[in-house]
Amino acid sequence: MPTVTSEPAVAAPFLAREDVRRILMLAVPAMLAFLTQTAVNIVDTVFFGYLPEPDRSDGQSVLSNSLILLWAVGGFFSAISVGTQAMVARRTGAGHPLEAGAVLKNAVVLASVASLFASIAGYFFISSAFALLMPDNPNSAALGTAYTQWRFLGVVSMVATAAYKAYFDGTGRTYIHFVAAVVMNVVNLVLCWGLIFGNFGMPRMGVEGAGVAGMASSWVGFLVVAAFSFSKSDRVERAPYSGKLSGSTMRELARISVPSGIATAVIMSGFLLFRRIVEGLDSAYLAHGGTESIYGAATTIIIQVLSITFFSCMAFGVATATLVSQEMGAARPDRAERIAWASVKLGAMAFGTLGLLEIAFPAQVIQVFNHSPGVIAAAIPSLRLMGACGPIIATGMILTQALFGAGNTRFVMVVELVLHLGWLVPGAYFFGVVLGLGLIGVWISAAVYVALLTTAMVFKFRQGTWKSLKI
Repeated sequence: MPTVTSEPAVAAPFLAREDVRRILMLAVPAMLAFLTQTAVNIVDTVFFGYLPEPDRSDGQSVLSNSLILLWAVGGFFSAISVGTQAMVARRTGAGHPLEAGAVLKNAVVLASVASLFASIAGYFFISSAFALLMPDNPNSAALGTAYTQWRFLGVVSMVATAAYKAYFDGTGRTYIHFVAAVVMNVVNLVLCWGLIFGNFGMPRMGVEGAGVAGMASSWVGFLVVAAFSFSKSDRVERAPYSGKLSGSTMRELARISVPSGIATAVIMSGFLLFRRIVEGLDSAYLAHGGTESIYGAATTIIIQVLSITFFSCMAFGVATATLVSQEMGAARPDRAERIAWASVKLGAMAFGTLGLLEIAFPAQVIQVFNHSPGVIAAAIPSLRLMGACGPIIATGMILTQALFGAGNTRFVMVVELVLHLGWLVPGAYFFGVVLGLGLIGVWISAAVYVALLTTAMVFKFRQGTWKSLKI
């Protein structure tokens, strides 16, 4: 086992050129992949904007609830990616390619089998979930059920793809997920255009057609990433499919990944309750003569816009997690720490700039998704608020991924549990309903949540206890 070394204390530049190069080499392809993958949901939002009312606003309104339900289940099992990436990267950094390769088949089998049963159960639960979430809008509940049931048929492919993606990310090949994401989006775009509006001789299915397209494109993406694992270099150097399944490897994957999965489920559950408060605002608005679900549609659009920041930050996080874990495998924890902070600086600058655009041109951004004056007016203040949080979001998300890369997933789970149930939901209700601030009050709670999360991640990372973790 290599001896842990510490680099001598020297005056360091604000950003070392070599650190920037290494981060961007991994982050840029990952960012393109995440943004391209996010386009699947953005396409749905944009296309729904061309449907007649009430399907336009109701369809956009249900998207957030649908994606939250999808990620509450699929995201829980997709957390296998956290353990997979950390273990593969750690073994790659230590110079053990065959051990890195052996992680893949265990991760794919473990997550796929477990997610199969969950996706079947979830499929039959969806209608009840939407009946609870949208009791005052039967049309929204029906649209959400039809769309989400189709998406749930793609949960296994989503989870298996996450395992393959993490394997390739851990070896430094983040571009593979980008290739798969591009193919997925082409398939999704064509099928959405055909199935939502009845083009290309396809049936006109409206909102439900987008669910079919999303499910089909998910399986296509899985086939693409799986195909890369059969390349000659992988078969010879890492041999990911050789040997038997390992109970000890699966247990270690579960130990690292399950806390992250629980954190994801908690986040999605918190956002479901968050959305329920927004639906309550819409119910009150409709009861007083409103004609469309402006607050639900506005929240969906804000989430879609913020997803550009979230997933771009995730790309920096993926790069950071890989490099931190590889440096830990090579017994260089001080270099791992330096790279993480360099990534935070890059992310804060990049997404601070993006946030300024959201502050300066909110109406123009919102109009890409919806031209309703009521939706635009409702969304502008909250979009500006969250745009101002760009650097804070970047810092928190990147350091979260850095801790994942080091294997410190339990801390993140506890923080998310406390903040979502102890602050985000109660805070949204207090500011939005009790104080009567409406939608901006709900998003004030989200902004405070982001600040508290980032504070916790900065504290934990600076503490340095993650440097002694073994995986």
